[in-house]
Amino acid sequence: MFFSFMAAAALLVGFGPRSYSDLAEYKRLPEETRISRLHAAAEDLYRRRRYEDAILVFDTILALDKSDLKSKLWIAKARTEISKEQNELIKQERFRKYGHLIPKDQIYDNWHWGPSVGHFEIRYSEPKPYVRPVRKVRPAASDAEIAEADKKAEKSGTADDYFELAMMNWSRKDAEKALKAYFKAVALDSEVLARDDEMLLMTVSSEVEARINSGKVAAAEYLDSGKLLMIQGDLKRAVSHLVKAVELDSKLKQEVSDILLTLVESPQIELLTAPPEVLGFRQAYVFDKESDTVYVKVTLIPKKRGQIVPIDITMAADAAKKIDVKSKDVVMAFGIPGVDNALRIWAILPEKEEEFAEYEVKLAINIDRNILNYLDLSNYSLSVEQPDNWSFVIGSEFNFSKDLLKGEYEKNLEGLQITGYHLSVSEGRGPMLLLSNFKEPLPRKIDIWKLIETGGEGITSNLF
Repeated sequence: MFFSFMAAAALLVGFGPRSYSDLAEYKRLPEETRISRLHAAAEDLYRRRRYEDAILVFDTILALDKSDLKSKLWIAKARTEISKEQNELIKQERFRKYGHLIPKDQIYDNWHWGPSVGHFEIRYSEPKPYVRPVRKVRPAASDAEIAEADKKAEKSGTADDYFELAMMNWSRKDAEKALKAYFKAVALDSEVLARDDEMLLMTVSSEVEARINSGKVAAAEYLDSGKLLMIQGDLKRAVSHLVKAVELDSKLKQEVSDILLTLVESPQIELLTAPPEVLGFRQAYVFDKESDTVYVKVTLIPKKRGQIVPIDITMAADAAKKIDVKSKDVVMAFGIPGVDNALRIWAILPEKEEEFAEYEVKLAINIDRNILNYLDLSNYSLSVEQPDNWSFVIGSEFNFSKDLLKGEYEKNLEGLQITGYHLSVSEGRGPMLLLSNFKEPLPRKIDIWKLIETGGEGITSNLF
């Protein structure tokens, strides 16, 4: 892998010598940037018919990211072109040596001339330059043909049959049904991407892009564009278009959620995200109406204007029954296991025009008490120098045992007890709660978010 990487790096700079400082700078680049540059270099080599060199660079990309479908597509195309060129060279060499392509006097060891074989002559022609065949125009499929192909694909469940169904729908320029079948085929076998899609992807992408540029695009078109960009490897724009689809039509939320959940569970998510710059973190445990809930409020600025940001919560991932979004700055959120099975929340954010846009993330995490007996309200993911880092416990005063650690902020409002723990003081360590102690509901209806935002405010402000 090392030699492949070094060869690819040489291709990027035209095989010229580079100083150590330049190479060191290249190694410090984010993986996403390196892969993008390698793609550009490899595609340039392909266009200049340096197919073997292009394959070397694409192999290097796959060494960095095995799931890069775009590289697999280009490798298949490059190998096809190499095969065509080799065939032409063989024909030219044979014609130069024998005067024709196949010598008449060539007799195979297991082949004998005779009456039982019959008489034939080998016909040959002078070598000609390779000319790409004229693209055949598929006639529009009939309703019966599409119904039969649909039935066949559903029964077999193979990528080949779904691809053929996609092409039949595309022959009638039914882009919606064609894309649906095509996406299914790709999901079954990514090698479908190397096949001739009869300009389906290019046509749909161009049409949607034109409407996006004109500002006249529907939610369904953003959805299709997001799917296309996803399989073409442009993940950042794919996420942007999928999020816009949900913003325009909330009915698409489940479909987009399924796509983005698959993305965040894949290694490709590392190319799109980085821990955000957190300006403030506050969480609160509340027991009310037989329900245990952790409310999380995070003020953050994403790095590189990313729309997917990770937020780590110190609790077992399988104990989170449900995550509700409570902020317009979050489109959706997914909870999956992180380090040591701790809960990692991936928040999907809408786009903002500001260069350093600030987001206020509000999430309500419902806890399964049957799985989690103790709740740890610590937060070790922030620096101890971060002043706005708090954990609160809010509930009926009858739920607070004498063993519960005293907080830096204490307030009682007619039976409603609020205890705040300034985690910057304790180097991230928060209280450990025995959930079985919390049995009494809240004494009255309250604005929990307001209590979280204002609790301990005087203490925090004195630290700035």
